[in-house]
Amino acid sequence: MTDKRRLIGIDLAWGPLDGGEPAGSGCAEMVWKDGKLELTRLCSLGRVKEIVKWIESEPGDWVVAIDAPLLITNPKGSREAEKQVRKCYREFRVGAHSSNKKRLQFGEHYQGRMIRECLKELDGTLVERAEDLNGGRLFFETYPHPAMIELFGIDRIIRYKSGKKCLVCCQREGQQRLADEIGKHLCGAPKDRPRLRPNKRLNNLLRKPEEELKGKALKEREDLLDAVVCAYIAAWVAERLPWHPLGKINEGVIVVPDAGRLS
Repeated sequence: MTDKRRLIGIDLAWGPLDGGEPAGSGCAEMVWKDGKLELTRLCSLGRVKEIVKWIESEPGDWVVAIDAPLLITNPKGSREAEKQVRKCYREFRVGAHSSNKKRLQFGEHYQGRMIRECLKELDGTLVERAEDLNGGRLFFETYPHPAMIELFGIDRIIRYKSGKKCLVCCQREGQQRLADEIGKHLCGAPKDRPRLRPNKRLNNLLRKPEEELKGKALKEREDLLDAVVCAYIAAWVAERLPWHPLGKINEGVIVVPDAGRLS
């Protein structure tokens, strides 16, 4: 485990249709230190230009894992990547929202397209297959839900997302379940996997929140937890550990760690 690149996870917010300020995106960065991963930066940012500036504010090459569709070519329906997620992880109750050009969310101001273009301008390579891996700057699309099934060995997804069907108390409970799984399986990973070292920054995120945590603060914690999982996936791919490329080349590929759940 010696990759010197910065390992970055982005839980990318979907911006509003008019190009206004999007909700915050969770951003996490890890580096290797003394044989373990160290969480060095953690924050919530808005526009893509702010995220790219944050990435570029530190020296060196990087591997960036992004939770958001980066490439959408289909006029309607679902991408093949989303279909494969549903097929492969159906028994674990993992689904995937449909991405297509007809949906207004994926129009001119879509954050996924913008960050893809920005990172390519910075000499980043979009990873869609093993042959794309190189020693320079890499970025790829990922999806935390199936990754958690693989990395945590759980039998169904953790319910921690904000939404009409999830009460605030359930969000807090689900977030803490996710935090506990990160501590157990990423900090306590076996020797053949990247191991995350606990530090003050990580411990503050993983500790049980106050009962009154809700609204924007609760959503920000959700995004930061997702970003930490994405950064770990970046480390997994950088170390050339096995991964599933779900989808079709040049039509959108979701990268998911392969820890043996589908075998």
